[in-house]
Amino acid sequence: KRRADAEKSADERGGSEDKMIRSSIRVAAREAVGVAGAGVSKIAILSSDKEMGDEEVTEKKGKGLLGGLFGGNAVEIPDTMSEALKGATVVVRHGELFGAPESSPESSPFMGGPRREPVLREMYTMRSIRIDPTISVSGSAIAGGSKTNRVAVGAVASRLGMEKIELPKRSGIDVSLSSFAGTDTPTEEEWKKEFSRVIELISSPSGGANLFSAEFSSVPSTKRLAQWIATKWAPAILRSYDIAGTRVGARPVYAVQTDENTVEIVWQELVDFNSVTSGRMIIKIEDTGITATRGPGNAADGFGRISMKPLAGEDILVRRLADAASQAIEKGLATKTKVPAKESAAQQTQEKPVTTLVSSSAASVPATPAVSASSGPGPRGAGTRRSAERTRGTRRKSPPTSSE
Repeated sequence: KRRADAEKSADERGGSEDKMIRSSIRVAAREAVGVAGAGVSKIAILSSDKEMGDEEVTEKKGKGLLGGLFGGNAVEIPDTMSEALKGATVVVRHGELFGAPESSPESSPFMGGPRREPVLREMYTMRSIRIDPTISVSGSAIAGGSKTNRVAVGAVASRLGMEKIELPKRSGIDVSLSSFAGTDTPTEEEWKKEFSRVIELISSPSGGANLFSAEFSSVPSTKRLAQWIATKWAPAILRSYDIAGTRVGARPVYAVQTDENTVEIVWQELVDFNSVTSGRMIIKIEDTGITATRGPGNAADGFGRISMKPLAGEDILVRRLADAASQAIEKGLATKTKVPAKESAAQQTQEKPVTTLVSSSAASVPATPAVSASSGPGPRGAGTRRSAERTRGTRRKSPPTSSE
C-alpha cells in the first residue's frame, strides 16, 4: 500500500488538489451569499468544461480543512456553483484563457521586446467578443478549442456586477464568452447588443438549444416531409456505422413522428440495466423551412433538463440534416428559396454599348469605305479589302522555246 501511494501520478495528485480548491470556493461562495443577503447580483465565472450538469457526485461532506475553516467537523459541499449561490445566477463560461494582468511582467503589448517589426500579443489583437447560450451549438463549440481574453472576462463581470446590462431578475442565464480577432475594445452598445441577442434566443420556445435551420421557398405538404424524415431518412442514418457503432453511453436509437409536422430522434442509454431516454432532437417542419433543437430526456429517470453538452452523434445528425434539406428539394417535397434579382442582373439584360478598339498601327491603315449591301457576292462584295498587294511573281515576256 505504501508503494502504491508513492507511485501515484502527478496528475492524480493535482486532480485531488484541484477538486479540494473548487470545493472550498463553492463553500466560501455559499457563506458569502448568506452574509450579503437578498437583492445582490450573483455572478459565476466558470470554465467551459466545468459544472455542465453531468458530473457524478461522489462526495457530499468535507472534513478536515473545510470543517476547521467554517466550524465543526463536517460541512456540506454544494455540487455546483449555481447551487452554492442559491437563486437566479448569471453563469459566464470561458474557453482557454489568454492574456496577462497589468501586474504581470508579461503585460507589455510587444512580444520579445523592441523589434524592427514588433509582434503584438493576442490580448491586444483579439479583443472582439461573441456571447452565445451555452446550450447552443455555438456555445458548446467553445469547449472544443475557442479562446477567451482575460480582459473580456473582467469586463463582462464588472458590467454585470454594476448592473449596466439588463438581465431577467427571476431566472438566471448560462452563456459562453469567446474572443476573436479585432483590435477595438467592445463598446457599451456592443455589450448590450450581444446580451439582448442571447436573451432573445433563450426566451424562444427552444430555450436557445438551436442545432440546425434550413429555409425553403415553400413546403407543399409538411406532413409528407415529416413522414419522409421519420420513415426514410432517419432510419437510414441511425443504421449507419457512425451512429450504430457507438457501444458505450447514450446514442440515438429511433425516430418517431409525434404530430403532422414534428419528428423526434430519441437518445437512450442503459442505467442499472434499464433502457432510459436521456435526450432528444426535435425536428420541426414549417411552411418555409426546417429547424432542429435539442430536447430533454425522461424526467422520471433524471434527464428532465436539456443537456448542456452535445449529445453523442448529434454533430453527425446535424451534418446529415443539411443533406436531407437538399434531398427534399430534389424529391419535390420542398421548393428551393429563390434569390431576388439584383440590379446588376437587370443591367446585364440591357443592350450592351458598342466599343471601339484602337490599335497602335491604326494610324497607318487607311479607312475602309463602306460597301453597300447591293454589291455582288463574294468576299469583296461583303466589304473585305486586301490589306496589301500580294506578290504574284513576274510574267514571262517571251514564250518558251522548243529547246526549253
